[in-house]
Amino acid sequence: MKIVDSGDTEEEQEISESNGDDWLGIELLDGRLRLVSVQSDGSVKILDTPGHLHSLLYVASLEAAGWKALVQELEDLINSPKSAERDLHQFFERNPDFLCGDAYEEAKSHIVLQRDSDGPLIPDFALKPRNPNALCDLLELKLPKAKLLRVSKNRVRLTSAIMEACAQLREYQSYFDDVKKRVAVEETYGLRFFRPRMMVLIGKRSDYSASDLRSAESDVPNLSIVTYDDILERAKARLRRR
Repeated sequence: MKIVDSGDTEEEQEISESNGDDWLGIELLDGRLRLVSVQSDGSVKILDTPGHLHSLLYVASLEAAGWKALVQELEDLINSPKSAERDLHQFFERNPDFLCGDAYEEAKSHIVLQRDSDGPLIPDFALKPRNPNALCDLLELKLPKAKLLRVSKNRVRLTSAIMEACAQLREYQSYFDDVKKRVAVEETYGLRFFRPRMMVLIGKRSDYSASDLRSAESDVPNLSIVTYDDILERAKARLRRR
């Protein structure tokens, strides 16, 4: 049996065919690289399933290569002092899987919550769970360079950036106390809300001790703080599983 790729010449292929050899090759099928066996009569057999790894040959999918490039793009954005919230929002808008993880199937950007007297409320992202019986949650973006904690009189507290995000999220959350507004949002976007979980993506967990951060988080028990290194590590873990 001979292993071939696109670099083999036509003469080499003809010689192998004349010797009755089977060929091992890699073919692009439905956006994935697949291991195939090319028989001497010209027929092709698929030797693997998309999730199967061979002991002799590991076939890396194009999807994995693309995900690796996106992880690097996000890491560059996180580490760049020039990155604005708009840049990060646009990245997650194009690549919602980074926000969704295993719990959510969709991250919908900038849904509009209409109000009668005041202007509309526009949260950064609405997260739709994979479980069709579960309710949606809300996520607000802040910068990776934003501080999470401050020390005052020997006590660790959350910063004003987080408290501001919490105030925004509480306003969004209270919007859904009105059943008519909940129905209107579901009819417009297909999203079901009631007392959504409040999440803020901000800063880097690695800049603080775990105990200090846990202690400060207890000041706002209904707020879930997600950091950019949390998102990055989850994305890298997914890459390692591929």
